[in-house]
Formats: sequence, C-alpha cells, structure tokens
Amino acid sequence: MVRIVYDEQVSATPIARAEPLRDAVYARIVELFWSGAYPPGTAVTEAALSRELDVSRTPVREALLRLEAEGVLRSALARGFTVRPLDQREATELYPILGALESLAVRTAGTPPASRVRDLERILAELEDCTDPIRRWRLDSDWHDGLVAASGNVQLREMVGRVRTNLSRYELTYMRETVDRTEPDRQHLEILVEFASGDTERAAQLLTAHWEAGMRAVLNWLDPSRA
Repeated sequence: MVRIVYDEQVSATPIARAEPLRDAVYARIVELFWSGAYPPGTAVTEAALSRELDVSRTPVREALLRLEAEGVLRSALARGFTVRPLDQREATELYPILGALESLAVRTAGTPPASRVRDLERILAELEDCTDPIRRWRLDSDWHDGLVAASGNVQLREMVGRVRTNLSRYELTYMRETVDRTEPDRQHLEILVEFASGDTERAAQLLTAHWEAGMRAVLNWLDPSRA
C-alpha cells in the first residue's frame, strides 16, 4: 500500500474577477486539487466549494463538470463528485497517450527560434533548483507545454492539456513521495539539445522514452512489488 502525504492546510484565496468567472473558478479548483486539499477518493460538493471560494454554485458546477469530462472527477447520482482514485490501468493508458501527442507536436514543430530555446533552458535551470513538488510540477508542465506550443497546433495543444490535467493526479502524488529527480532532469536536457538543433525526430523519440520511463516509475511506486 502506498502512503500518500498531503498538505494539511490550504488557503482558499478569493477568486480574481479580471478573467471570466467560470475560468477563474476552474483554475482555483484545479489549484486546490494540486495542493493536495482533495486527495484521490475525496468527496467534492458544489456547496462546500461555493462557500470556500465565495462564489455561486453555477460556476463551481461548470468547473466540476469540466473536470469530470477531463477524467479528474467522477460523479455519483445525488451524491456530488469524487476525486478519482489512482489506478494502475488508467496510468498505463494515459502516459502513452500523452507521450504520443507530445511527440507528434515535436515532430511537426520544425527548428525552434532561439527565443523559445532560451525559455526552455530557463525553465530547466529553475527545475534543477526546485524542491517544492507543486512548483516543480508547474515548471515541468510549462516546459512540456513549450515544446507542444512550438508546433503551432492549437487543437493538439488543447488535447495535451486535457490529458495532462488528468495525469496530474499521478504526477503530483508521485512527486510528493520522491526526492531524486536527477534522471528526469537529464532526460529533459537531452530532449532540448536535439530539439534546439532541429533534429525533431530524435527529440520526439527521446520524448516518448521520457514518458515511458515516467510511467514505469509511477507504476513501480504505486505497486512496489513490480520493481
């Protein structure tokens, strides 16, 4: 049995109204999930979140339905929602999908401009010094999004974002329990070297291998008997 440790206290900051309310509510709820305030298996209700975020139930309901569609939540008739538990079979399905989609983006991106390469290098430098799991996951997501965005394919980027949101349940809980991230950081650098040189086929191959290695690590963590 894997022991998952979550933060005990999470501050529910007021919703910023500069962006559409439903988008702001969705983003804040996702942050609460990322923080560990709602571990896998936890019940989630519109009423409780509405009070916590000080907003009406309508945008909360929209956000929860969106998260259900993205695979983060599951609904129970007349009982609200539950954060979906971690499941080995689901992990073996999600990781290859994300790897395939990101690799497709890299293959079609072409040689990236120097400005994008510098941005990706900056994120990797921050990752090397980062020990906070939430911050590290955000940086990791930003780095991968930078690769995907280089393709210019808006639909593909949105698809990747949906899969990554679902996969965040696994990535974040895993990062909370592990310390040594040397190997993923090394893989990131190898991918970036090939990507920056314009060898997008080699970069895509390395990216696929990167997600395969990530899947194996998470599966071994979920079930230590596999290792």
